[in-house]
Amino acid sequence: MAKGQKTRDRIKEEALNLFSTLGFAGGSVRDIGKEAGVRESALYNYFSSKEAIMSELIQDAKDNSVGLELLTDELLEYLSKPKIFIEKFVDVLFVHWNKDEQKKYLRLILIEQFRSDSSAGVSVNILIEETIKIWGIIFSQMLNYKFIKRGDSRILAEEFVYPLFMMRLQYLSNNKVDWKILKQKSESHINYFWNSIKK
Repeated sequence: MAKGQKTRDRIKEEALNLFSTLGFAGGSVRDIGKEAGVRESALYNYFSSKEAIMSELIQDAKDNSVGLELLTDELLEYLSKPKIFIEKFVDVLFVHWNKDEQKKYLRLILIEQFRSDSSAGVSVNILIEETIKIWGIIFSQMLNYKFIKRGDSRILAEEFVYPLFMMRLQYLSNNKVDWKILKQKSESHINYFWNSIKK
C-alpha cells in the first residue's frame, strides 16, 4: 500500500473514532489531524474538507455493512439445506456486525441521522438496505428452487432482516456481547420465520 493511501486511511480511521464518539460536530479537522499524526494543512492534501471525510465514511459504512464477500464457498455449500444455510449466514452476519469498525459505523449513523442540519441524508437505512438486498437474492433463489412457499423475495427479506437488525442494536452495540442470549434470540427468530415460509 502506498504511503499516501496509508495516510488517507489513517485519517479516515481517526475521523471515524472521533465522529462515532462525538458526532460530526464534535471533531474538528485539527483534532483528526492530531490523532492521525498529520498537520492540519497537510490533511487537506487528502480531503478537501471535514464534510468530504464524513461523506467517504458514510459511503464506507454502506459498502461494508454486509456484502457478498460474507458468502464464502464454505457457507454456499449449505444452499441445498436452506434452513442450515440461514442459520450459518446469520452467525457470520453477527460476527461481522460485532467487529469494532462495524460498531463505530453504527454509532456514527445513529448519531448523525438525528442531526437536523445533516445534508448527507444519513439514515440507518444505509446499513439495512444492503443486507435486505442480499437476503432478497437468497430468498429469490429459494423460491426458484421451490424450497419455500410463493412470495415476494423483497418482502421476505425485509421481514427476516428487521428483527436481526434490532438484535444488532440490542446485543451488538455494547462492548460485552452475551452470545448465548443472542444465539437463543436468533434461533427463535429463524425457527419461527422458517416454519412460516417452508414448503
